[in-house]
Amino acid sequence: MIWEITAEELLARYADGERDFRGIELIQSAEEPQDNMIDLRGAILRDINLRGAYLRQADLTEADLTGADLFGVSLESAWLKRAIVRDANLYSANLHWCSLHEADLRGTNLAQMNACGAFFCGANIGGFEFAILIKTNFRNARIAPNIIWSYGNFVYDTTMPDGTIKKGPIFGEF
Repeated sequence: MIWEITAEELLARYADGERDFRGIELIQSAEEPQDNMIDLRGAILRDINLRGAYLRQADLTEADLTGADLFGVSLESAWLKRAIVRDANLYSANLHWCSLHEADLRGTNLAQMNACGAFFCGANIGGFEFAILIKTNFRNARIAPNIIWSYGNFVYDTTMPDGTIKKGPIFGEF
């Protein structure tokens, strides 16, 4: 089931104790220009269920998504700069053009993510497998480089933590 909800409605319902927002499409409120980012900066959304949600252009800068279920979520062109996304589930997430600069992703399941054009600069990442990493940027990320180009990941023109670029295509082996 897909249903539309504004950031203001989401925050109000979350504050009232609701946690299940599976399949929502986050939309801009009528007062805001449709080209703007959807403002959820600094929101505390711990243990929220956003499975399959469409959060395109959501600004989740410095948000706390600890323990969130984001399985299959679309965060295309979203900002999660300095966000806390610990022990969360981002399995099969669409992170195309997503900014995760300095995000804390420790303990988060990032397997099978589409991270084409995503920015993980300075992020703290535990690991992942079977990910699509095309023009993905890991500069200064805290992750072992072999995790990026191993474990079934597809790597092409991806910036490594030390700033070097893996041209590829590389199909990571275990």
